[in-house]
Amino acid sequence: MERYRGILSPARFERLQATAMQSAPSAVRLNMLKVHDPHAFIKRLAADYGWNISPLPFSDHAWQVEFALTSPGKTIEHQLGYYYVQDAASILPVSLFSPQTKPGLTLDMAASPGGKTTQLVDSVFDQSLVVANDSSASRLKALHAVTEIWGSLNTVLTNFPGEKWGNWFPDTFDRVLLDAPCSMESLRNTPSHPHRPISQDERLRLAERQLALLTSAVSAAKIGAEVVYSTCSLAPEEDEFVLDSLLKRFPACLEIEQTISQKYGTQGLTRFENRELNPAVLGSLRVWPDSFNTNGFFAVKLMKTAPLGLCSEPSFSRPFETARLVPISPLKQAQLIEFVHQVYGFSLPEILLAHKLTILERSGQLFLVPALWLENFASLPYYSLGMPLARTSPQGFEVDTEFILRFGDQFTKSILTLEPSQEKQWLEGMEIRNLDYPSELQGKIVAIRSQSGLNLGAGKANPGRLRNLLPHRNLHLW
Repeated sequence: MERYRGILSPARFERLQATAMQSAPSAVRLNMLKVHDPHAFIKRLAADYGWNISPLPFSDHAWQVEFALTSPGKTIEHQLGYYYVQDAASILPVSLFSPQTKPGLTLDMAASPGGKTTQLVDSVFDQSLVVANDSSASRLKALHAVTEIWGSLNTVLTNFPGEKWGNWFPDTFDRVLLDAPCSMESLRNTPSHPHRPISQDERLRLAERQLALLTSAVSAAKIGAEVVYSTCSLAPEEDEFVLDSLLKRFPACLEIEQTISQKYGTQGLTRFENRELNPAVLGSLRVWPDSFNTNGFFAVKLMKTAPLGLCSEPSFSRPFETARLVPISPLKQAQLIEFVHQVYGFSLPEILLAHKLTILERSGQLFLVPALWLENFASLPYYSLGMPLARTSPQGFEVDTEFILRFGDQFTKSILTLEPSQEKQWLEGMEIRNLDYPSELQGKIVAIRSQSGLNLGAGKANPGRLRNLLPHRNLHLW
């Protein structure tokens, strides 16, 4: 804290000290793939769970929860992926991107744990490809769970060093997000990241890697594309110093958007501990804990104006055929489309067209796969690709749980509604017995709903019992 005493007024520094010792309220960000009226939905959540909420200035679909009788992390809606719980400041970086007017390519270079990935998906209505990369293999399982619960169709998970993307795919992506690994020096005490000593050596080691990652991120972006860099650290070495070094190395290749920092009334430093920085760094956002009552955070939007001129190199590759995913025949696709329409009253062709998807098959399992991935990165190995759609069966087809979790609330047929007393039992994975349902549903996979209209996934209507098909969390590895 003492490092910043000289750059803040005495009153501001005192306020910062007081704020730093209090935990920041959590925030909930609604899933716009599943929530169709966000303001009505958050109003109902607040009433049902005793929340006092306040809107965030940088998001239309997120609110801070200042008080809660029921924790936001312990609701049915959270379990089903209707919203994501995260630190409010971490919602800022993705909000800095301009709206996309047509399908494109987005790279989330350091994606775990996945909150910003799902926000990127929402920001393009799941109609653009989002490559969610993380260099740590151990983090991919959790990242996959987050994107799967969210219902992402156009998200592909990869496991490569972020430093490689700029050399492998220069001038390729329409948007690149780098939420960089950092010291988490947010200047605010939290249960998950309590205050700890952070050495200058640690800051400098992190800054070296952050500069390499940011260089790669800018290189991977197209000319005219946007790159957002962020950290949950307020150490200038990891923030403004990294930007200053990047601008010195590539002075004619990028610009910092200046209007955003003015809009939110919080700007980057142009001088710290006798180091003079490029004046353009003023356009970054240094979010102090007392700025919006959040954890400390740093973010900046860059526009790429020219190639960086780095040496390119071939990416790691593998023939796509080794994934054993092949296109289904036109006849089978027509039969599947008719089945989904007749049984569920749902138009599969509309989804294929709106989200630019193709149907591939492997060993009788059908998947929805992003066409933009096949067009641009088919030979690049992935960790997770696409969404399970259906399985072939002796009776024809059985729609997959993941597909119903995403689109079941849009079905007009084959729906069962549970009583409130049955919901907890269902969400604990138990079967429902002695449930009355129409005879024509017997033996079918059906969409399950709550009386309030929540999509509770899929069940199989067997004689005398409703078999629980929640959840399938199988990874599809290549």
